[in-house]
Amino acid sequence: MPVAHCVSSMAGIILDFDEGFCQLVQRRPDELIGLSYKAITAASDLHKSSEMLSGLIDKAVPTYLRKTYVRPDGSLIEADLLVSKFSDEGRLISTLSWTEGHQDTSPSRLWQAALRIKHIYDLRIIEFGRDLFGDHVGLILVHVYLTEAEGRVAATSQIAQSVDLSAQSMSRWVKVLAQRGLLETLDDADEYVQLSANGVSRLERLFAATLAPEALAVGTV
Repeated sequence: MPVAHCVSSMAGIILDFDEGFCQLVQRRPDELIGLSYKAITAASDLHKSSEMLSGLIDKAVPTYLRKTYVRPDGSLIEADLLVSKFSDEGRLISTLSWTEGHQDTSPSRLWQAALRIKHIYDLRIIEFGRDLFGDHVGLILVHVYLTEAEGRVAATSQIAQSVDLSAQSMSRWVKVLAQRGLLETLDDADEYVQLSANGVSRLERLFAATLAPEALAVGTV
């Protein structure tokens, strides 16, 4: 399941986005900056999009919306949105997910697989101790995935607390994961992060393998 992120003004003007959003609407970055959501939303969904914008509450639980986008060739693509309003910054942050063609693995099953993997990480630490088992990379990535799947923005301070890392160690890991193209930072202070399209794709292949272990046996006797 592809995932994208988009930042817009309160009026729905696109301010920033990631590669996944370009993939969703199939437009170049220079075609999107400064564009209104109305230009890429199906006419039938303009009314409910407008209603959603007017009903957002500052820093409340993210609002869910399913809407249809129009691609340049005239084709339509449905996406699920989770939108949060941050009035202090004067912006809206959206997390979007969608499917391309037939897909057997549903978003809810991938979320369950992510929870299962996190549970296994936690049990290993309990059973063997943090000094013998401490996969910080895996824990950080799974925490970010679950945070985004639940419609929240991932704060590095909260993740560091969850995985029992110092602020300095967390900052170092964020830089490494960003250099590897798995994470993206949302501000200059690196306080908020999100998975890159590459990071989401790699994690969801891992989760899908957890749901179908027989796929791991390909090529073995």
